[in-house]
Amino acid sequence: MVNEDQDRMERDEITVVIPVKDREKLIVRCLDSVKEQSWRPLRVVVVDNGSRDKSRQAVAEWAAANSGDGLSLTLVDESRPGAAVARNRGLREVTSEYMLFFDSDDEMKPDLVSTVMRTFLDNPRLDMVYWRTETLFADGRRKTSKFTVDNIWRYQLYHSLLATQRYAVRTSFFRASGCWNEALGGWDDWELGIRLLLNNPVMKGIDDVLAVIYPQRESITGENFHTKAGEWELAIDTAERDVRASDYRDKGWLIDMLNYCRVILAAHYRREGCSGLADSLLRATLERDDVSASDRIMLRLIYRYTSAGGRGAALLWR
Repeated sequence: MVNEDQDRMERDEITVVIPVKDREKLIVRCLDSVKEQSWRPLRVVVVDNGSRDKSRQAVAEWAAANSGDGLSLTLVDESRPGAAVARNRGLREVTSEYMLFFDSDDEMKPDLVSTVMRTFLDNPRLDMVYWRTETLFADGRRKTSKFTVDNIWRYQLYHSLLATQRYAVRTSFFRASGCWNEALGGWDDWELGIRLLLNNPVMKGIDDVLAVIYPQRESITGENFHTKAGEWELAIDTAERDVRASDYRDKGWLIDMLNYCRVILAAHYRREGCSGLADSLLRATLERDDVSASDRIMLRLIYRYTSAGGRGAALLWR
């Protein structure tokens, strides 16, 4: 009977990995939302990534006061900087069959974990479950994430369908897909989502908002693109290498979409007043051997439309 109970726990437990750095005023809110989940057993792995404030102490105190009754928290340290590094460190602690990553400044809706786990257990072949999120801005604006069950590739490449707080995954599948790329300083979850899709997961989407995101001024994405110029290009170049190294049957189609991403990034540089960055990236993209003459015309039009403030240019491409 003990072995049966252990087997059930390993099968039905899910682990939430949360990196934290200098979030002492926010991490408790996040952990409280995890505690409100009705699903048990539930394990939380928090990775302190060199916090200079009292984040680590806040997590330790929360764990002492709230662990038990099927809820456990493991606190580990990672001195090397970077969210991807911290997430990979947390991944090493995971022993459950299913897992998800979450950010220390965001909140789970109370039914996130139960909805996800019931979906997994009702469909044993599933590798991934994904859902909507809502972003709540400081000025009160709300924005619901894009969602699809039909155009997975387009929505990942253009809207980051599989952003960090938007999916749960079978642990073995995630590890087989290569984990987080620690060389990327931006759009690392976007690039990871591409690799996950290249590994042909069995997926199910839940058209419900299951998490709330609170953007922070000092977040990895920041408030503009030009201050981290080069990081975004590196993520796109890395994604292209992922595609070329894969067995995906239509690599050219995916690379066409990545070229669109390059042109949109160039347009953002132009809108931010960085014409040098914009011109250089646009020129390099249009001069690529895999961009046809007709595509150059369309990409130039998309660039001009987007740099002038236009939205929804993806509808014009592929």
